[in-house]
Amino acid sequence: MDAPKAKLCNERIDMQKPKLYHKDGMNTRGFLQTYFSCDEDTGFREEILNYFMKKIHDALFAGNFKGKTAYDFCMGSTIHQLYTVSDFYPEITILKLNDACIMELNKWLAMRTGAFDWSHAHDYVKELHCTSDLEDINKEEYLKTCIKRILKFDLHKANITDPEVLEQADCIVTSALLEVVSRDRNGYIKNFQRIMKLLKPGGLLIFLGCLNTSYFKVGEVRYHVFTYDECFLRQTLANEGFKIDSCEVVDSKIQSDLTDYKQFIFVTAIK
Repeated sequence: MDAPKAKLCNERIDMQKPKLYHKDGMNTRGFLQTYFSCDEDTGFREEILNYFMKKIHDALFAGNFKGKTAYDFCMGSTIHQLYTVSDFYPEITILKLNDACIMELNKWLAMRTGAFDWSHAHDYVKELHCTSDLEDINKEEYLKTCIKRILKFDLHKANITDPEVLEQADCIVTSALLEVVSRDRNGYIKNFQRIMKLLKPGGLLIFLGCLNTSYFKVGEVRYHVFTYDECFLRQTLANEGFKIDSCEVVDSKIQSDLTDYKQFIFVTAIK
């Protein structure tokens, strides 16, 4: 095969190979618009955004959970998962793997032109709290006051937030992150351990993940997802000293070529 044909062949193979979220970067605005926008036609808003918000709301109001600090380890630049968390843990640190996500969040925090519109999430949390417009104190503004800092982290470092040294938190929230940064079972377990070092004994883990998934897409770009099942997650939690408080597995109703997830899982667990 001559050089030009070989180069073209390699480029095609590279295009077909799933990208790694934490290494290859991602169009973070495209991710938000695809999976978290106010567009109800795709089904993702109801199945991912609304579901996670409701489960967090129900779990925190039903349980004896309260503290000072929460750390957020979620994929992309999402904030919907933090509305109810801020009512129970008023000092929130958001941790991101790439600068694009941090820039997107800072744009929202500063209310800059072109910031992603989270009004649908704000309206839904008001619905969950049974809050009328007259009673509303603007939960989005309150959430912004609770976000104390946004930090970049690196799972390959001994101190993942180097040079910042974080104290252990009362709560960690993580959604769809571990599966996209882990190549295999051992990698998932190691990454889980690195993040959970930052949770106090007795602290609360709020977890959302996609089961039996191998990829997701943003635009035409296909991203790797480590495939795991409920049994693997339960065993990982048990091995790392977590006691499950609640666990729910829900079948997906969405048929889309954007992702192949069949189920998602919501867990609250105590370290």
